[in-house]
Amino acid sequence: MPDVKLVSPVDLLFDAENPRQSQPSQGQREAWRSLATLLDRKLLKLCQDIVSFGMDPATLPIVMSAGDDAKRYIVLEGNRRLAALRSLENPEGIVGALPQSTLSEIRALSRTYQASPVENIRCLVVKNRAEADHWIELRHSGQMEGAGVIPWGADESARWRARGGKVEIHTQALNWLEDNGYLKTEARRGKWTTTFKRLIGTPEVRKQLGLGLSNGELQILGDPAKVAKALMWVVDDLINGDTTSRTISKKRQRVRYANNMPENVVVKVTTAAQPTVVARAARKAKRHVRPKARDILIPDDCTMKVTDGRCADIEGELRTLSLESYPNAISVLLRVFLELSCDAHIVKRRLRDVTADSTLAKKLIAVAGDLVAQKKMNAQQAAPVRRACQKDSFLAPSVTMMNSFVHNQHIFPAPSDLRAHWNSLQPFVTAIWAP
Repeated sequence: MPDVKLVSPVDLLFDAENPRQSQPSQGQREAWRSLATLLDRKLLKLCQDIVSFGMDPATLPIVMSAGDDAKRYIVLEGNRRLAALRSLENPEGIVGALPQSTLSEIRALSRTYQASPVENIRCLVVKNRAEADHWIELRHSGQMEGAGVIPWGADESARWRARGGKVEIHTQALNWLEDNGYLKTEARRGKWTTTFKRLIGTPEVRKQLGLGLSNGELQILGDPAKVAKALMWVVDDLINGDTTSRTISKKRQRVRYANNMPENVVVKVTTAAQPTVVARAARKAKRHVRPKARDILIPDDCTMKVTDGRCADIEGELRTLSLESYPNAISVLLRVFLELSCDAHIVKRRLRDVTADSTLAKKLIAVAGDLVAQKKMNAQQAAPVRRACQKDSFLAPSVTMMNSFVHNQHIFPAPSDLRAHWNSLQPFVTAIWAP
């Protein structure tokens, strides 16, 4: 059976065989950019939704193990969402893949996203593609005689929106008819409600039915019994007559429909009539607010006993500087802190085959191996360190990225990047400076 697991976005990989793309993608960066180009403005809309509401908890991405040492996962279902997250994390990665106007909007969203990024995603983990095939087909192959997703019609959609405080006027009319016993609940089901929505949205039709509109609220301007009779005449015509969405799709057709209503249906409105509001009271939906991410690199609950004087000074600065205000300074300090911590451990433990002149990657591997051998850190905690030393880990915390923070004038460290680096490497650093 598939399992549900929390996975960091940095451990997710695009599917090279994603059906949305006509050709298999060549590498993670190209998969991301190709999806961005394909989605265009739809990617922007998805980014806006994630920034406002977070990841959809009702529809989990489906993933399977990538089978690599880094223990990453291939996203079989949910590549659009992964593309949106990557774009919010680092919009510079899709420069040239989107129109400049769209990219500018995503850059602005990214600045908001950095204050409260998505750090973990609930994913459905399957063993292989075959285990995921059925669930993916249910999502993307239509109704499948009831087994798949059945889309809502106009009335169902309007009733749902009404729960959040926005009741569409055609739903107000149908609610009033049902509440007063003129319309049975089962009769409301059907495609005819889409046509009804168009008619009630036309002022000339409302006038003939004895209906008014004020601030989005439908009003009864004539005798309620006659208004109900007129509305039910329209309902019966749409259910049993020849009127369809095609025959009244244009405004002139709807005006003609209004003018051709029988005289005994048209409601006469007198100036003495007192308008009656027909809308039901609606409940306001609570907006989801994600907790704000920490603005300091090293969290308060991270305990270390740093004995080296220079490292202790840097640790103090990393515990006080704001990620939002000083991302460049913090990115450089983080790299220096990691290397000096490794140097201190190498000298203390007199490790062979590695010196102060070795590369940072070689130092990290050697120190991590020694800490695992001492049982100060387990293999799972050491995995992010080994992954950081791989050349193809540009989307995850990596030595390549940390070096770019220092030497590449075109790389701009984001607070979420720095948090991800520290979160992944914290067990390693705390093992070096264990109290």
